[in-house]
Amino acid sequence: MFSYVFLPTDVPEPVPKDMTKFKCLILIEREVGGDYRYEVCKALVKAGCLYALAWGIDCSAWDDSVDWAFLEAHNFGDYPEDKFVRTTWHEGETLEEVVEFARHCTDHSEVKLEDVLVLDFVHHERSGLIKKLYFAA
Repeated sequence: MFSYVFLPTDVPEPVPKDMTKFKCLILIEREVGGDYRYEVCKALVKAGCLYALAWGIDCSAWDDSVDWAFLEAHNFGDYPEDKFVRTTWHEGETLEEVVEFARHCTDHSEVKLEDVLVLDFVHHERSGLIKKLYFAA
């Protein structure tokens, strides 16, 4: 399943309810507050995101926020390997490069990740472009 969420503003709970065991491509082309970023990352971990890729403005902060949300969800202790959330950030890459990486290079050692959620923090909706890039890659 390919799911795209357009986020021109900070809205509560942007993760669709039917997403479980998925990878998330986080595209950031507008300013997003740190508190909201962390709430989104906690929602991703809670929903079952197993691979998060961040690209755009402050993408390394998004990577760190997912890591902290994961650690917090497991009380900074042991966790089952099939729940581990892998994270990458893609500073200096093109949109096309990160979408191709999301399509072909996001393996999880314990779970096959076929579902993808795209969170697009941008001012203009572009689901058609992102979907075209993802399936062309």
